[in-house]
Amino acid sequence: MNSVINILSPDVVNQIAAGEVIQRPASVVKELLENSIDANSENIEINIENSGKTLIQIIDDGKGMSEQDAEICFQKHTTSKIKKTADILKITTMGFRGEALSSIASIADVELCTKTNQDKIGTLININNSKIRNTQKIAIKNGTSISVKNLFFNVPARKNFLKSDTIEMKHILESFMQVAISNHNVSFKLKSNNKIIYNLNSANLKQRIIQLFGKRYNEKVLTIKEETSIVSVTGFLGNPIDAKRSRGEQFLFINNRFVRSPYLNHAIKSAMDSIITKEQHPAYFIFLSIEPNLIDINIHPSKIEVKFEDENSIYQILKSACKRSIGMHNIIPSLDFEVEESFEIPTYTKNTPPREPKLKINTSFNPFKKQKEKDRLNTEHFDELFSEEVSDKIENAMNIDGNYATFVIVNKQQKSFNIVDKKKAIQRIQYEKIKKKLSNNKITAQTLIQPLEIKINQLHIKTIEENREIIELLGYSIKEINNNFITIQSIPAGLDNNNTQAIIELFIKELQANNKSIKEKIIHETALKISKNTNLKDLTLNISSHESLTLMLTKLLKCDAPFIAIDGAPCVINIEPNQLFTNL
Repeated sequence: MNSVINILSPDVVNQIAAGEVIQRPASVVKELLENSIDANSENIEINIENSGKTLIQIIDDGKGMSEQDAEICFQKHTTSKIKKTADILKITTMGFRGEALSSIASIADVELCTKTNQDKIGTLININNSKIRNTQKIAIKNGTSISVKNLFFNVPARKNFLKSDTIEMKHILESFMQVAISNHNVSFKLKSNNKIIYNLNSANLKQRIIQLFGKRYNEKVLTIKEETSIVSVTGFLGNPIDAKRSRGEQFLFINNRFVRSPYLNHAIKSAMDSIITKEQHPAYFIFLSIEPNLIDINIHPSKIEVKFEDENSIYQILKSACKRSIGMHNIIPSLDFEVEESFEIPTYTKNTPPREPKLKINTSFNPFKKQKEKDRLNTEHFDELFSEEVSDKIENAMNIDGNYATFVIVNKQQKSFNIVDKKKAIQRIQYEKIKKKLSNNKITAQTLIQPLEIKINQLHIKTIEENREIIELLGYSIKEINNNFITIQSIPAGLDNNNTQAIIELFIKELQANNKSIKEKIIHETALKISKNTNLKDLTLNISSHESLTLMLTKLLKCDAPFIAIDGAPCVINIEPNQLFTNL
């Protein structure tokens, strides 16, 4: 019988392997930039044509390569970073597997020009389909220039799967930003079709963030710093007030390497549970530094996934660091009034009678809706407003609109005033009061008149059985677990029966995610639901006198997040009158 198993040719093997490392033009940019960083480059230039489909060129002033190394580097699994298996556990550089250049050379035309400081003349090598076609000596500056042309020319199926130029360029920019942020001490120039997109000078981390994302980040980031024996956490956390509904500027680095980790992203977001909603996503630029032997970055060819020896400790430390950062900054929203550009003072002449200037007013404006990106963090008057006894500072507190939602606090110096939403303030007070009780195990359970049956699948039944004690400590008494049903006998006092299914599903989700802080998560959700269901009408109407306003504000200022409502919107907004007409 004839054999049906074939041994693949080296060319096919290389092209299959290339598909794991090089998925699109952005993959080439990432791999080549990391090589330049490993070469200790101080200045790197990236030239892109047709979103990388026609040309990707990386020019650096790094240490370069000798002629011998230049020829060897395109062979499979050639690297200067490791020599034995044990070295994999000590990796501190970006590239180390020896796959990138080999993979690129198998699916593109490549031209390499390189020179070391020790050599008087450089080397040029042309490679096509993994084969060296030309080698010669040339006069060039120290460093390396590598040009990748006609990507996927010999793999038409892969080329056909590339998206539009706009989408591919977006991926290139993402890869570029990841490297540019983690290597802010390096100067970068990025050009697309001969147009300069970024020209970044060497800078500190905050300056690099501003270079990439705009001056608004000068005031919109919170410093984060935590040192432990397991991991150190540094960087910046986006102001929770500015959290977006789309995942935007979220950058997590481990030992200066960009990684994607849903687990650690959850740690960062859960630190803001009482400040942002589920639909919002905070910005962050966070660096974790950990001993290389405590992590494994070799689990994916693109090296953007990582495994930890003790991921639960990392989770808790990161979450605590984020909470501490938020707590250290007095987050109070501020209105940023911008005068319309169309507003001009008319010039009077004899022939032109004076006309009244008109200013367009947004009649739908609501200061208690989510702040837009232009809004900024302003805490400079926090001490001035609230450093003394609250009653001394709010002697001019009054209701703007009778017994409805809002009133004003004017400070003695008349430099600024705060608008407070009474309903949102009461909800914040209620939320933190309930949360504190639950955290102190003062959970009062209410027995249901009719036990509640909840249907779940067999996998979830197993999770419930294994964690029954945890669930019952949170106030949910389980009477029976049978087939695809669990019977709930009691729930925390104050909760509606209608919420129980959602809460149990949340239990299961958090337990399956191995979230060790499930109790904290459930306490947050429980307090949130109770405070949302509180009848605020009577409470709001009763807070109208100066004494009742003072008492409410005293309670509000004792909250962990006094200026943010439980729905993520501001409940206190600071306004500085001297800024209202600054630009007139």
